[in-house]
Amino acid sequence: MARSRSFATADVLDKAKGVFWTKGYEGASINDLAKATGLKAGSLYNAFGDKKQLYLKSLDRYGEKEVASAIAWMNKQNCRGAEAIARFLDMIASQVASGAYKTGCFLCNAATDQAADDVDIAARVSANIAPLRQTFLHLLQSDPRTADASIVLADFALANYLGMFVMIRGGADEATVRRAISVVTAALSV
Repeated sequence: MARSRSFATADVLDKAKGVFWTKGYEGASINDLAKATGLKAGSLYNAFGDKKQLYLKSLDRYGEKEVASAIAWMNKQNCRGAEAIARFLDMIASQVASGAYKTGCFLCNAATDQAADDVDIAARVSANIAPLRQTFLHLLQSDPRTADASIVLADFALANYLGMFVMIRGGADEATVRRAISVVTAALSV
């Protein structure tokens, strides 16, 4: 008789996500993943498939938690669409000095680390970024000042949001990030 799983899948994925987020796909060994999750390599393989499948599931977990949290935060703002996006970017910038985003964005990291060489990873990154773009688009469409240019502005905001995390991971300080955000904010205030 097969043994039942004695771990919470979400917890394991959160721990694996942390390893991949910090070390990247190539830098994360199965031993690193086993140590972080508290599972043996065989249990990881049995539960999640190979390392790539665990990585893909970790990307999805990031979408379920971090992307969903970002969307919820913006939707709770009591302001017009473009202002909600500007506040969101400002909130991120305000946390740069604390080191909160020193490892960047897991989806950005995956896009620059593996997506160019792996269509499955590229598709998963795109699928998990799509809800954020859709939220930007919805917010901008709901604002009469930006509705006509909402598609272009949503893409612009998303590109800058993702680029901001690459800058942060590269060592940009809060002042540098805020200067970049000021351009985005000005463009969204059509």
